[in-house]
Amino acid sequence: MDTPGLDQDLEALCAKEPPAAARTVKVRYSHADMVDFIIANPGVSQASLALRYGYTQGWVSQILASDALQELIAARRKELVDPVIAASLEERFRGLALRSIEVLMSKLEQPVIEASVAVRCAELGAKALGLGGHAPPKPAEPSEGTLDRLAQRLTQLNQPKVIEGESVRID
Repeated sequence: MDTPGLDQDLEALCAKEPPAAARTVKVRYSHADMVDFIIANPGVSQASLALRYGYTQGWVSQILASDALQELIAARRKELVDPVIAASLEERFRGLALRSIEVLMSKLEQPVIEASVAVRCAELGAKALGLGGHAPPKPAEPSEGTLDRLAQRLTQLNQPKVIEGESVRID
């Protein structure tokens, strides 16, 4: 997590002398530790952080509100998103979709089918295929007349213009 600019910004913010009440406990403050602790405990309160690092809740609030710390947290979260986990989630959702299709197909093969099940299956199928109201609108194809008019306008704009008139010199 080498972000020299962000670390310097946080160092400057942390260099402010904490209030006397916070100076009683001597704990080594580490940006990386705070970031990791926040990510590992997303519901942690400012009071808990203040107690952990030996500063006041107000000081912790200032640090947490800083853009520098927020950028460090975002960078660290990005590091922690394992591509294997992301890929496995995609695979799991694909498997879920395939299994759901199998279940729906077995429901549709029953001798008696509820109308709502059949309608919902039709909706889902149409949506998956991009049909019906879910399909993106097709761009309108220009008619031959439109293209001809456009070509004429472009050629008119490209022709040199002659301005007729008299010139008067103003001294």
